[in-house]
Amino acid sequence: MSLAAMRRLLGWLLLWALLPLPFLYIVLPPFWLAAGAAAAALVLVPDRVWSPTKLLLNALAVVIVVLVLAAGGLNVGPLRPLGHLLLLLTALRVLMVRDRPSFLRGLALVGMVWVVSVAASTHMTASVYFVASAVIGWWVGIRVHLTGLGLPATGAGGPLPRPRHVLLAAGAAVVIAVPVFLVMPRLGQPWVAGSSFARTTGFAPAVDLGAVGRLTESQEVALVIRSAGGAAVEEAWTRLRGTAFDQVMAGSWLPRQSDVQRLETSRGLAWLTSEVRSLDDAVELEIDLLRPRRYLMLPPGAIAVQAATEMAVDPYGGVLVGYRRGQPLSYRVWVGEPRPPEVAPPGPRDLRLPRSHEGVRQLALSVAGGARSNEAKAAAVERYLKANYRYSLESGVRIQTVDPVAWFLLEGGAGHCEFFAGAMVVLLRHLGVPARMVAGYNGGDVSPDGDQVVVREANAHAWVEVWLGAERGWEVFDPTPAVGVRGLSGVSGLERARWAWQQLELYWDRRLLTFGLGEQIELVEGLGAALQRGLETVRRREMAVTAAALAAGVLVLAAGAGLWRRRRPAGATTGPGRGPAGRAVRRLARTLVPVGGVVPPSATVRDIGRQAAAFWPRTAAPVAELVSRAEDELYGPDGGRADTAAVRRLWKAIRRGMRGRERFGGA
Repeated sequence: MSLAAMRRLLGWLLLWALLPLPFLYIVLPPFWLAAGAAAAALVLVPDRVWSPTKLLLNALAVVIVVLVLAAGGLNVGPLRPLGHLLLLLTALRVLMVRDRPSFLRGLALVGMVWVVSVAASTHMTASVYFVASAVIGWWVGIRVHLTGLGLPATGAGGPLPRPRHVLLAAGAAVVIAVPVFLVMPRLGQPWVAGSSFARTTGFAPAVDLGAVGRLTESQEVALVIRSAGGAAVEEAWTRLRGTAFDQVMAGSWLPRQSDVQRLETSRGLAWLTSEVRSLDDAVELEIDLLRPRRYLMLPPGAIAVQAATEMAVDPYGGVLVGYRRGQPLSYRVWVGEPRPPEVAPPGPRDLRLPRSHEGVRQLALSVAGGARSNEAKAAAVERYLKANYRYSLESGVRIQTVDPVAWFLLEGGAGHCEFFAGAMVVLLRHLGVPARMVAGYNGGDVSPDGDQVVVREANAHAWVEVWLGAERGWEVFDPTPAVGVRGLSGVSGLERARWAWQQLELYWDRRLLTFGLGEQIELVEGLGAALQRGLETVRRREMAVTAAALAAGVLVLAAGAGLWRRRRPAGATTGPGRGPAGRAVRRLARTLVPVGGVVPPSATVRDIGRQAAAFWPRTAAPVAELVSRAEDELYGPDGGRADTAAVRRLWKAIRRGMRGRERFGGA
């Protein structure tokens, strides 16, 4: 392999290793773009070798360290800065490849980049990428090995691997990957990066607007709702409530951590209301929560819940569950008539503000200062926010902003649902109206039959609950413009294929992506229990099993003896003796029968030899000697045995003479 060929191959491999990174958040774009530019240079101009001086390399090393430190990322895990460092080092090294040793060093770095890409990938297409990488790695390994031996790396079929070799490598990759997947230790969570100033959509048990400058929609499945009776899932049930946040501190919303009480359980159910204790006319829903984050997601009108975990309720109706280390949680919910959650009336915390911002207070008075009731004030604020502010996942809030809500209301004018809900809460509290932010999910993708809804992290939503008096309790208001509120998406026509794809994604997320230490322990325990049950069964039925085995063995031996006697040619037991020459003659007789020879029971050793010599003329000499040795065994004065080695040589000569003759009497 020439130097240009090695450099071009290294460039293509680096591009392949970088392929998943633009779709992930593990490294920032400037770093994978730099590595991609180096790979493209190798592919387009492989003959141009970059030869920097030591002084330049030292200066570049300092620049690389500064860039990696400036990009940061340790707050989201070590893989981000390590990935940045690896990509920049790889970009330099591959450009400096000038011979086979430097090519092999560059190949090792490219392999490490591939490991980073695979480690950060969570979508099920990563499995296809892994198998394809195994095929490419096998092909590259063969080429590198052959060129290392000084042999040509291509054959008559060209440089590409043959289809059967591709299938063999892909199958081997799958066979190797399955046990590795089952037994290898797991990271606590995938190291998908984002910075403290950017994150993906999804439910969070707390909100900090000062640390959320922009959001990226995540299409990962959050939960699945199924109707236990097969009825259609109503859209109202897809506004799933986690809990309410009442504590406001400079743009931060937190749930109340105190006054948490265990849920009362009766007949295996945890009842969510004190008024209704009957499931008559209630609809049963099954919910699979793939990544529990402290709270169950409950639809409006939830009466009772059943889950295989400890449950407690906070003062604002949020149902907390035991820590499950991210494992999927399945639970059942019974839903009746929609009603506000049964929670405590407002307290001082529902009116508390971190500081009085004069501009925000004046805005609140101008928007709803003339309204008399809490409902009128809430409706006025809701209309104002929907009409005068723009929904955007990019809020533009700066990290040095002291009050993100004030910035949104007075300067930014754009933001996501958390900004709208937080702004409404602050405006209403300036007007003396108890209000709080609520977090959960809204909408989803409905199945063709309508009895199942897939809710994604992109469906995460925040809205507001406002106190409207003792008779009406807490009522829902949603100030986010309609463009930012996801509803139900139907499935029809070609979208059925999309639904089928979503089901595969769901299986991947629930069964494979979240397969961790708990599942590994369960697998080992299950295998151990199965082995123990098998051993106990054998011990209990040892005699019966032994008798059955003996009987089966006798039957098999009897059947085999019968078949052997039936297939054994006539004459095979007559004439020849039991020495090595006699056994060889019997084998010769068995060889004659399938090709048309006639060996009657009265056939002698000489008759068998005469037929064989006539059928295979080239065997006449060794057959004659074999017959002579067999007759000596039968009729010799000492009844001696022929020499085994000599008989073996004669039989090999006979077998060579048999070649080329298929029908008795042929030429």
